[in-house]
Amino acid sequence: MKPILSHFKASTRSFKTQLAFYFVPATLIPILGLSYYATHVFEKSSQQGLYRQATSESTLIKNEITTSQKNLLSQMRRFSSQQALVRAASKRESKSISEVLSSFRSIGRLRVYDPEGDFLAEGPGEKGGRPRIHYIPRESLKKLKSQGVIVESYFTEDGSGLSILGRTLIQDDNKLYGVLEQEYLFGVNQLSELRNKRHLEALLIKRDFSVAVSSMAIGKTQLNTLAKTMVEPPNEKSGKVNPIWLGETRYAAYLYDLPDVSGKKRDWGYLALLMPLSQTDEMTGNLRWNIIYIAGFLILGFGYLIVVVSNRVVKPIEVLVTAMKRVKTGNMEEIPSSDSSYEIDYLISAFNDMIRNVSVTRRALELKLEELKKANTEIKNTQTTLVQSAKMISLGQIVAGVAHELNNPVAFIYSNMHHLSTYIEKISRVLLEYRQSRALLPAKDKEKLEGMEKELDIDFILNDMGDLTRSCLDGANRTKDIVTGLRTFSRMDESSFKFSDLHEGLRSTLRLLNTELKNRISVHLEFGSIPKVECSASQINQVFMNLLANAAQAISGRGNIWIRTRDVGDSVEIQIEDSGSGMSGETLNQIFVPFFTTKKVGEGTGLGLSIAYGLIQKHNGKIDVKSELGKGTVFTITLPVSQKLDKAG
Repeated sequence: MKPILSHFKASTRSFKTQLAFYFVPATLIPILGLSYYATHVFEKSSQQGLYRQATSESTLIKNEITTSQKNLLSQMRRFSSQQALVRAASKRESKSISEVLSSFRSIGRLRVYDPEGDFLAEGPGEKGGRPRIHYIPRESLKKLKSQGVIVESYFTEDGSGLSILGRTLIQDDNKLYGVLEQEYLFGVNQLSELRNKRHLEALLIKRDFSVAVSSMAIGKTQLNTLAKTMVEPPNEKSGKVNPIWLGETRYAAYLYDLPDVSGKKRDWGYLALLMPLSQTDEMTGNLRWNIIYIAGFLILGFGYLIVVVSNRVVKPIEVLVTAMKRVKTGNMEEIPSSDSSYEIDYLISAFNDMIRNVSVTRRALELKLEELKKANTEIKNTQTTLVQSAKMISLGQIVAGVAHELNNPVAFIYSNMHHLSTYIEKISRVLLEYRQSRALLPAKDKEKLEGMEKELDIDFILNDMGDLTRSCLDGANRTKDIVTGLRTFSRMDESSFKFSDLHEGLRSTLRLLNTELKNRISVHLEFGSIPKVECSASQINQVFMNLLANAAQAISGRGNIWIRTRDVGDSVEIQIEDSGSGMSGETLNQIFVPFFTTKKVGEGTGLGLSIAYGLIQKHNGKIDVKSELGKGTVFTITLPVSQKLDKAG
């Protein structure tokens, strides 16, 4: 204790000690305030949680009451339309009516009255509710006949619960045979079941705050007194709890209006829920004491630590912090060792070692950083090309599969159309011969056949069959060309290097771009005599596709594209020229940079020309471009006829 008190003596108290001395009261108020606020927030949160739970439970109970009313109404309508009940009611045979009612599976007790309202028979049902009466009052009967069906609710006089009473007419062909009454009781059994499942108490209270039924086993006088204390409805915003003591248990009381089952929106009763607060009170008390203990421990511990640390450790640390600030500005000056016997001396020594290491490492990192930047640029370019190549391989597999599947049915159609044309010609010859011999027939038969020909319009059918056959052949030919183009373009069987016909690849690419070029762009093929080239046909086709698609997109409205090929010794040259808008010098210098594009957002990725450039390089070729604004663009590709170095994958 003496070492601790010695720090607070006036003669030895330093500025840091004074700060520590003032720290205790300065932190005491915020900690206590925070403790009070935390307890208050927890209590409010608990109260709001109870409110939400009570609201949820009240909604379930009210929904159950409303659902019971709807089920009762639905069952009454279904039962009253049963022919067995109509026949029994028309004969007014009590025994027959009781047997029919016994066969019904109802949620409540069933009774039948005659058209004058006198009691006839009663079916089985749960006990409770109002006692049997031998007639229906005239006013109720008159109201029922005018409305057809009535559903009412009321609290039973014997305190057994809430009774839902429904009546409907038993009639057939607008003839009245009687009245069907069904009564369902929502009472002690339902509330007790709710208490056992949900661990809460529920009361149904009349409008004068007398209890109609309760899940609690206490006297009626005490229940009525309890009900009159619950006069304030719950408030979600404040979450305020209306506490009620019952014996040694404290409850949170919530009061809700019962659902209006009569349809008149009248106030006729309440639903009261009592949520036990014992668990919440226990948790709040534990939290309050824990906060008090923690606050006291923190105040004492921090007070002592501030005094000791400020005198023994803070000064060397300040020196170290100052040196670190210098390092932040780029000054790598070392600091002198401390005479302290604590770990701070080791920290200073380690800091000096770190300064020396950082200086050496920073110089090495600067060199490595430049190398990494270059390597990263190459990796990005390679990755972009590989990703696009993988996509094109997958697309090629799909295209090849589709083309293969289309080839057989197109071949069937194409072949059968030729046979069909021959059959039509033969039928036409037979019909012509028949018409020449028709004059030999009797006049009646001749007239009948001529009428049938006119009715069926034989001449039109024969002419139209020829046109249909020719159009089908034309469609089959066009489909066949498309399939051939797809198979040639994909060339999945030629993903490795083989000698390929570049003219065939250009034609197949043009067929695939026919929709983009048709009726807008004229393509001029100026093919020279070139040998087959050793290449990956699918990759070269991809280059053609990218260049031709860009050329078509560069032409707004009508225009021209020229494709030229020529033999230049050990290489071949392919030239693609368009009459489009051309490019500026600045754009021309960046067209092969990945992700560079002059198109609008969403219309291009900026990878097409970059990938084309990479594929031509893999084939040991080169690609050049010339362009002028307003005059068009010319791409020139040079490929070796035979590959002598590493081949593309």
